[in-house]
Amino acid sequence: MTKHDQQKEHATGADTSASRLGQNILWNYLSGFTSIFGLLLLYPLAVSIVGASSYGLWVLAIGAIQMLTMTDFGLGAGIVRTLTGIPDHEDYQRERRMFVTAALLVFLILAAVLTALYMVVFPLYLQTVTIAEQDQQILWPLTVMAGVTLFLSLLGRGMNSVLWGLNRPDVERKAAVIAILGRAAGYGVVAVTDTGLLGIVIVECASLMLPPVVCMIAVARRFRAPVVGEGLWRDHGKPLIKLSSVMSIGALSQLAIYQLPLFLVGPTLGLHATTAFGAIMRVYQSCRLVVSWIALPYGYPMRIATPSRSARILKNCLTLTFGIGLLMSVAVASIPQELMTAWMGDDFAFAALALAMLAFGIMAEAITQPANLVMNLRGSPMRASILSLTVLVLTLPSVWLATATGSIALVALATVLPGFLLSGVQMYLADKDVSYGIERKDLGRWGVMAGGAALYAGVALIVAHFLPAWPTILIVGAGLALMAFRMIKLVRADGAVVAEMSEENSEALVAEREADRAVIREAGDPEQPERA
Repeated sequence: MTKHDQQKEHATGADTSASRLGQNILWNYLSGFTSIFGLLLLYPLAVSIVGASSYGLWVLAIGAIQMLTMTDFGLGAGIVRTLTGIPDHEDYQRERRMFVTAALLVFLILAAVLTALYMVVFPLYLQTVTIAEQDQQILWPLTVMAGVTLFLSLLGRGMNSVLWGLNRPDVERKAAVIAILGRAAGYGVVAVTDTGLLGIVIVECASLMLPPVVCMIAVARRFRAPVVGEGLWRDHGKPLIKLSSVMSIGALSQLAIYQLPLFLVGPTLGLHATTAFGAIMRVYQSCRLVVSWIALPYGYPMRIATPSRSARILKNCLTLTFGIGLLMSVAVASIPQELMTAWMGDDFAFAALALAMLAFGIMAEAITQPANLVMNLRGSPMRASILSLTVLVLTLPSVWLATATGSIALVALATVLPGFLLSGVQMYLADKDVSYGIERKDLGRWGVMAGGAALYAGVALIVAHFLPAWPTILIVGAGLALMAFRMIKLVRADGAVVAEMSEENSEALVAEREADRAVIREAGDPEQPERA
């Protein structure tokens, strides 16, 4: 085999360049903010084009798609954990390709089942909704296009997990930026051609399908044709499902924590409060995403980190998420009135205190996301799942009791407080898997960050007292953004460490596999060495 062929065969390896970690976080930020601000601006534009009632029909469809796409039953984390555990070495490329084939097969089955379920249940649900006569004729085209979008989105979620295992999450993020820009252009075409709701549905489906298709193409370019052989399901498919079944408890629990409180608010506080609470939860989800844009790129480094360097990687990840969490908490806690009225209008000023309550949830996410990465990728996924289930069990009764008070602020507090109170427990349990190695200087640094955030909150209050809402938001936001980018300098040094660790990890995995093969050969089983 020529050197060129060897390099081509080794194309399934991860990108471990020193700049990769920084690029991943940078693209997460760029695509994330593009998506958040783009969707916030495009939402009222779509309503103005087709009307609130017609667009509401599509909102129901796309909401179901997003919920089912989020339900990957822990398979994504299972893929990352398993793929990074197979040596990134030329001798193991067939095994890596076979595992990706098994992962694709599992997601094909999952996508087929959930899409079939959607195609049956969603039309039945629509029978309970009052739909305008002019929209009746679009129901089946809408359902079919939504079903195709759901199917491809689920496959894309699986292939994006493969890219995470290769340390290339930026592939999907770049496609997401193009998708949101394409959606904006598509809205313009719909407005000019007067194609109405059908045009909006086509534009949004195309926008949603672009990132999954890009992920599938990227994986196909790296792994080429699927590898089907003996042991495909036994050695790769079943173990992936077994590992992910444990993580699915946590994945489904987290989904319920963020979705079910809204359905408790509806019948108790009324539709106006439900709209306000839905807006607040959208802010919360956006803040969770911002934290994840830092935490998730550390997943690959955390997975391959050597024991001597894992504490540094984990602490730096926690420092960044903690810092970003503090900055966002300062914003929602210090100027909630300005944020709420500028975004939703004066009619929603009553929900400002509820928005401020999100500070507890944001800080909980900043602390627990690195801990969850450790437990899911290097430690005990069962512990992470049980903790998420515990938070859910505490959250739902708390929200139900809070609705009896009629206070949306107490409902918001009940939604986020259980996770905040248990965040220290999650850190403690994660420390059993990978030691944080916290020293006095680390506590001092975090204390200085917290003190600085408190001082900036005071500045924000003073600015809010003298200026109108929008100037206040812009000034406070600019200051927070500047501090956020200052913190990212930690990433450059971490990227160089990851590049060194990746080579060490690959050599260690190969040595471990060879040792296992030697033991099996001594045991006298001639078939097992090929599957080891």
